[in-house]
Amino acid sequence: NTLAGSIGSLNLVGYLLGSLLVAYTIGNLGLVRTARHGLLGVIIGLLLLTWAPNMAVVTFALFLTGLAAAGVWVTAPALATKILGVEKQGLAVGWVTAGVGLGFFFACVFDAALQTWRSVYQIEALLGITTFALLYLTIKTSEAKSSQSGISPAALRQIPGWLNLCLTYGLFAIAASLTLTFSAALLEDDAGFKEQSASLVFALIGLGLALGGPTVGWLADRIGRKATQLASLASLIASCVLITTGLPFVAPAGTLLFGIAFTGVVVNITTKVSSHLDGEAFGAAYAVLTIVFAAGLAVGPQLGGIIADSSGSFRPALLLSAACGCCALCLTFKDLDLADRNR
Repeated sequence: NTLAGSIGSLNLVGYLLGSLLVAYTIGNLGLVRTARHGLLGVIIGLLLLTWAPNMAVVTFALFLTGLAAAGVWVTAPALATKILGVEKQGLAVGWVTAGVGLGFFFACVFDAALQTWRSVYQIEALLGITTFALLYLTIKTSEAKSSQSGISPAALRQIPGWLNLCLTYGLFAIAASLTLTFSAALLEDDAGFKEQSASLVFALIGLGLALGGPTVGWLADRIGRKATQLASLASLIASCVLITTGLPFVAPAGTLLFGIAFTGVVVNITTKVSSHLDGEAFGAAYAVLTIVFAAGLAVGPQLGGIIADSSGSFRPALLLSAACGCCALCLTFKDLDLADRNR
């Protein structure tokens, strides 16, 4: 389990380093070029995975896809906001997350339906090539280069409660990585689900992401980020507990709820940044925040693997995820309390 967690986190370690690289280069490259370079790197990684004659190539390809994915993830919210307009920034980020959710859902379905993992990566590579062509043809590189370059904590500090925001995002990342890495294993090994059934139940996370994206984004624009953030973190905690039960109907409901909750946290944190910053300033600040997020993603599987090996069960890893969610919820309450006092 520890070894599996280490291999699984290669993609996340690459994402962490990619976030650092994006933070250093986005001021010179701009949003569109950064997104193009990132997507191209992901395509190359997927093509390598379809060919991969040995574990060394698989390892490198997983690392490369994580490294390049940071260029897409950091820039996508700002690009979506430019297209839909600032007044719909919550909805814009929600649609971005919905796209991620649909990809996650269909990847799980393909994994359950297809005979070999290479076929899954072949389909993903074709989708990546199509997306790159659409990005290249529809969005032009018209923005001017920013005078800011490199990691920009100064830009992030313009956001009220920025330190609390970083801690919340980091704890959320640990919780998310634990749930994403070990839910399917828990359902198979601890709850007795068959492999294909566990994959399909796990796919409900992606469906939750897809459904929650536009819904939570719309709610954030209507009732505010504060209410939706509190509800999202509370739902995250509840979902981890539901998955831990391993019960036939309860666990699938938990995975679906987790997807919606994941969307809620990401949408609200991202819109908080975009409501104070835009353009390359958003990209630089969000890249720093993404570094914290990526670090949490990389740490989670390691902790979960060690806990699973020592306890002989995957349930404690999911309970740790719920505990991290509780800490993030407490930080959010504290942030809201400080905001009320400063009025």
